[in-house]
Amino acid sequence: MEQVHHRTYADIDEVREDLFKYIELFYNRKRLHRSLGYMSPVAYRLQKLSA
Repeated sequence: MEQVHHRTYADIDEVREDLFKYIELFYNRKRLHRSLGYMSPVAYRLQKLSA
């Protein structure tokens, strides 16, 4: 809902592209998650790999 609230899309392909960009470029890379100790998923994975 964060991404699509108050947005209008021309077709389902536009929705898919927008959601993909949101998830892959923002949510998984920058958004902090409480369950991960307020780290982004990418930062969390990198920390686990280097440990």
